[in-house]
Amino acid sequence: MSPFRIAILGGVVVLAAGCTDSPGPSAGPSLPPLPSGPPVVAPVAGPKPSFVHAQELSDQVKVGMTQETVESMFGPPDKAGYKTYGRATPTPWQALEWEWVFQDVVPHRVFWIAFQRDPQGVWRVNRGHWP
Repeated sequence: MSPFRIAILGGVVVLAAGCTDSPGPSAGPSLPPLPSGPPVVAPVAGPKPSFVHAQELSDQVKVGMTQETVESMFGPPDKAGYKTYGRATPTPWQALEWEWVFQDVVPHRVFWIAFQRDPQGVWRVNRGHWP
């Protein structure tokens, strides 16, 4: 047998020995078993509408609409984040910004909505537009 084959067989034996199921002295803490059954997934609003349908829906978006209402119309946003508006004013405020990117048109189009938190803590539409 050639030295190359001996080296390959030796490597296979070493790898196989390291893959045994019996815990050795260096075994870490035992982990809890994985849950059985299907994974739990949070409910998601309907799929994102087409660009043409989104343009029609955007005409129905009004200042004061809730975040949940907007999500039921357009589905979850493709991008979301916070931005501070009015920094140069005495009362700056934080907005929640959502964007939907429509790739079913060329060039791609983006619909953008800024939400403002009302006194009860509910995010409501402050403005929105197609840049």
